[in-house]
Amino acid sequence: MNTLTRRTFAGMSAMSVGALLLPGRAMAQAQCVTALLPPFLPNMLTVDCASRRNFKLFRQNSTHLGLTGVVSMSFVRGRIGTYPAGNLFLFPWLKPKGLALGAAKVWNAVAPTDSIAVRTASPIPGSTLPQDEYFCNTVLQAPATTFIGFGVDVPFNKLEARLGLYTNVDRLADGQAVGIDWASSNLNHSWFGGSRAIPGTDACYGKAWRQLIVNGVNLASAQAC
Repeated sequence: MNTLTRRTFAGMSAMSVGALLLPGRAMAQAQCVTALLPPFLPNMLTVDCASRRNFKLFRQNSTHLGLTGVVSMSFVRGRIGTYPAGNLFLFPWLKPKGLALGAAKVWNAVAPTDSIAVRTASPIPGSTLPQDEYFCNTVLQAPATTFIGFGVDVPFNKLEARLGLYTNVDRLADGQAVGIDWASSNLNHSWFGGSRAIPGTDACYGKAWRQLIVNGVNLASAQAC
């Protein structure tokens, strides 16, 4: 399956959606990574400077950009930097209107080299590849297996929000709403009992992780650095 977002959701059957929501028997029978290792559930996520700046960039260009998001589940060493466990990363990807502006457009997106320092980086070119995995492998050049993934965009419609794969947050610290897509093609299933979406239940600490991520996105919206 390619990236599971509202762009692909319309083509899925009710049965396949139900399997992804998972709070039932399939999740109960599967083992969570956090059940096999010492539980990792921080009190809060850290948000690096680059993610704050990228969130501000998204707010200023939400018709052209979305945000991919990942959280490090352990200490991570990438080619451009090192990052602590429990760090929230946000990085822009180009929507069709953004792609239409071409390579001459300078977006001023940045990637973190640590919690404060940043380096210029080009947004992810569209949605044909899983954005969270692209960010880990190509931008950070760090092992994607050490992250969980999600997406941030403008709010979803009411039907999509009711399905459990998406959450609309009515008001962040910057006074505006946001939509969060809890699914990832390849990052989440190893941590959440086979579910490609971070669960909205207590299974594998899914509900707690969702709240931590909402709080982290709220922190990113509060102020740039």
